[in-house]
Amino acid sequence: MWLPKIRELKEAIGSLFSAPYTTKFPADMSAVDLPDGFRGKPKYDTDACIGCGTCAQVCPPGAIDIIDDKNKMTRTLRVDYNRCMNCGQCEEKCITETGITMTKDFVLVLTDRSDPSAFESVEKELVVCESCGAIIGCKDHLAWIKDRLGAKAYAHPNLLLWTQEQFAEPGPAEVKSRIRREDQMKQVCAKCRYQIVTADEF
Repeated sequence: MWLPKIRELKEAIGSLFSAPYTTKFPADMSAVDLPDGFRGKPKYDTDACIGCGTCAQVCPPGAIDIIDDKNKMTRTLRVDYNRCMNCGQCEEKCITETGITMTKDFVLVLTDRSDPSAFESVEKELVVCESCGAIIGCKDHLAWIKDRLGAKAYAHPNLLLWTQEQFAEPGPAEVKSRIRREDQMKQVCAKCRYQIVTADEF
């Protein structure tokens, strides 16, 4: 009966003169050895991300928000680590394959959920319809599509206009009350483009 007590006493005395077994988490992460393929916090690559929003569409917990600001002409993709479950769907479905990747950083020690370190975001320039003002997409996204299409990009008026910009800078355009013939040579959304090509009169 006394044997277990003596063993426990020996372990207690021995621990007083031995180094601590636990690591100084999260201050010291050197002892943490993470395997390849570990899914930590997702992070955007500013250059590789094109702002398409695919990551937000496939995110199961809805941890990625798309924030469009027409006044600033910007789109912000923001990951909320408070909601992220590190599933890796954003990385797997990213159309550029490197726009957002899962890092090995998994530490989220916060006292305030609104702390800036609880979020990851990237900002991209928006392109809006010059006829109705609707959002078409991000400039980087359209440029990525143009590069993927190659010579076929000349078949689309919006992408053709981008090619012509290297020779002549287009003038400013204003939103008008109705579709006009000259709207064919503007950056317009799919709805306005349909009205332009099917209208009987201008």
